[in-house]
This record gives sequence, structure tokens and C-alpha cells, in this order.
Amino acid sequence: MIALPTNLGSVFASSLQQEGPTYIVQSGDTLSSIAVQFGVDADELQSINQMSDPNALDIGQQLIIPGLEGIDGVLTSQTIAFGDSLRTLTRTYQINQVDLMTLNRLSSPSEVIAGAKFIIPINEMQDPLAPAVGMPQDLTLIETAIHLGTSPWTLQKDNQLSGSWDTIPGEILFTKLEFELITDKLATIDQPNVFPLPLIQGETTEISVSTNGDKQITGKLGEEELEFFTEDDITYTSYYGVHALAEVGLLTLQVTTTDTNGNTITYAQLVRITSGGYGNEWVTVEDEYLDRDAIAAEDAYVVEIFENTSSTKYWDGPFLYPVDQYCVNSTFGQRRDYNNGAYFFYHTGMDFGVCAPNLNIYAPAAGRVVMAEPLTIKGNAILIDHGWGVFSGYWHLSEFKVELGDFVEPGQLIGLIGNTGRSAGPHLHFEIDIHGTPVNPQTWLTQDFPIFEP
Repeated sequence: MIALPTNLGSVFASSLQQEGPTYIVQSGDTLSSIAVQFGVDADELQSINQMSDPNALDIGQQLIIPGLEGIDGVLTSQTIAFGDSLRTLTRTYQINQVDLMTLNRLSSPSEVIAGAKFIIPINEMQDPLAPAVGMPQDLTLIETAIHLGTSPWTLQKDNQLSGSWDTIPGEILFTKLEFELITDKLATIDQPNVFPLPLIQGETTEISVSTNGDKQITGKLGEEELEFFTEDDITYTSYYGVHALAEVGLLTLQVTTTDTNGNTITYAQLVRITSGGYGNEWVTVEDEYLDRDAIAAEDAYVVEIFENTSSTKYWDGPFLYPVDQYCVNSTFGQRRDYNNGAYFFYHTGMDFGVCAPNLNIYAPAAGRVVMAEPLTIKGNAILIDHGWGVFSGYWHLSEFKVELGDFVEPGQLIGLIGNTGRSAGPHLHFEIDIHGTPVNPQTWLTQDFPIFEP
């Protein structure tokens, strides 16, 4: 959920002496951009704030925003987290839904997109409410209020309900929590997290749910089912590979938690996929390696291997570089033109040239070898299953130093760089696949996964 800024105390004291809501100037703001953001006239904004120089804005400066009748408080810019919705935001900050839609120029509640910036009016006279419970399937609002130690009228008012009947099972209710929940009849709130937001073409997406007990977690991103894994029955994690050629736009992410009493809570929200900003390159290879039937047959063969992954997470910390000296000849995601238009695709990994005084290839993390054999396109190829749907691949080798079924440790020698298969010269093609979708390997070499630890 959204966190409050830490510097609001002094801001509130000053803002109470002014009429209308105030906005705190952020880095990169201009008077014109602020006027556009709130749909007001820039000259009027300058006049009401008695500014002699419209270019003299300071970060942290307060500006009165005219034309927002009925809206009070400090207007803060917040990033929408996965799980936030128009309803949860209005309940958290006890604001009118119409006002929130007006501030953010929304035409529909579905436009609350995870990762987007939102304007929230913060009122110093009341503390934000906290998510307390998911509405149980077998309890009424009155019974739920009793378990929460509050009155049904307060619960109804805080959640802007029309009446005690105006709830649905799994709906998240908000209240002032001044106690510890001790009843197992209530569907306790779990914390979903998504990294990164927005999603990026070709990058790894981590979706986690932090719970307070044994839960069944299911999910779906677009039309693809998500598989969740856990080491401690508290934090459940799923990895999703955004295809490098995925269409930029919006997808629906849905995550459902079910406890042992059968209580369910569903988080469903639009998330945005943005461009990975990849370039183009031209590659020349032997024509025989561009045969579409051969490519399709090899891909289908490897996909079957990806369909089976260990439920044990073998890796620990960032992946190691697979070579001693990592000079990169080609990066991930480049749109590739083979043989002047004979075949178009994208680069599914990163290529390491021969820069070290050896041809050694090392395992970047612990895992089990699930493929070590010669293929037509990939040449001599190795796949390592690191668990939880994460695989690493090594193409065009000259020699194997491991066999199918071997368990390898980080830094263990697994093969030698070569020039087999569809290769334009001696190099190692190194890739990371999430359930069979190639993602940017550089991210796994620099980022420690999981992002969200218990």
C-alpha cells in the first residue's frame, strides 16, 4: 500500500493558513507542467501564489491549486502499488471517489494502473486507515465488526458502504487497527508486491505475496497462469518473463490468496508493459541455420524441458559471470536481421567473446543440468535448472564438462567456448529463461533475487 511522505508536518501547518489544496513541488516540475497536471490556467496558478517569476520554483515549495472546490489537504504525488484500487485509496485516505477521479482525470475506476503516478490529497486532521480484513464468506458485517472490536456503523462509514448488505466476500475492509487480530474466522490481509513497475519488455518480473500463514496462492498475468513457490510458507514468489517482443500496453494481473478456512482475497489490476529500448543489428551466418522448420523443431524440443522445473530454489544471491573476462559482443534484446532479410528475430541472450586466456565456461549459480547435448541451431548446448522456473543456457560450446543430471555449484567448470551451430565466430551465447521465455541475463548478474524477502 501507499506510504505517506515523511516531511508533511511543517507543510500542513503552513497549508492550513491558505485556501484550497496545496501541491508540493517535485524534482522536474515547472509551472506549466503543474498547471497541465491539474487542468488549471498557468497564469492563474502564478497569480494566486503571488509569483513574480514563473521559473523560480523550488523543490518542496507549496503551491495553492485553484479551481478544486471541496478538496482540501496537501496534494502528494504517489506511485500506485499493485493491490491499490480506487476503492482502497478512497478508504485509506477517507476521500471522495469523485474528487480522486477529478484530481487524476480518470473516466473509469479501471484506470488505476499499478506503477502509475497518482495525486492523493492528504488531510492532517485524520490518520489514514489500514486494511484490516478480507470480508469473510460466512460472516455478516455486524459479526465482522464484532471480531474487529469496532461498531458496524463505524465500519460501514469508514468503508463508504451504502449499508450492511453492501459487501462481497473477499472485499478488503479498512479501519483503525489498535489491536492484534487473534481470531481465525477473518481473512487476514496479505501483502502483494510486484517488481519492477511498470513491467519492461525482456525483463524478469517478480510477483510475491507475504502472508501470515499457510495459504494457497494462484495468479494470472494476461492469459498466462502464474506458478508460486515458497521456502517458508510465508512468502510466495512467482517469476514471469516479459517477452522481448511483447506488445507495449496494458495487461491484467490477478493474484488470489486462499486460507485454510476457504476465505479468499483477490487482487486484480491493470499493469503497464513498457519498451525495453532495444536496438538493431545485422548478422551473417550459413543459410542452412536459417531453415524455419529446423528452428521450430529445435524450439519445440527445448520447450518440453522448460515445462519441468524444480520447486526448490537452488541459487543464492546474484548470478556469477559465466566467463573469466566478460567482454560482451552483443547484448540481449537486439532486433536481428540475418543475412540481409533472410530471417528476422531478436537476440535471446548476451554474447561473450574470447577475451580471457582460456575458453572456460562456469556455472553462475547452483542448479541441475537438464540438457547437455549437440543441437542444430544452438550447437553444443547446456541448460541448467536453478529452480522456481529459472534456467540458464549456454550455446555454441566446443566441449562439455558436465553431463545430464549433474548438480553444479557456482563457479564450477561446465564447458568450453566454441563455434558450433548458428554462430558467426567463437563466443558464448549466455541466456536466462523464465519458464522458457528468455529475459535479460544482465539483470540476473547484477540484481539479487528474490527482491522481496520474508
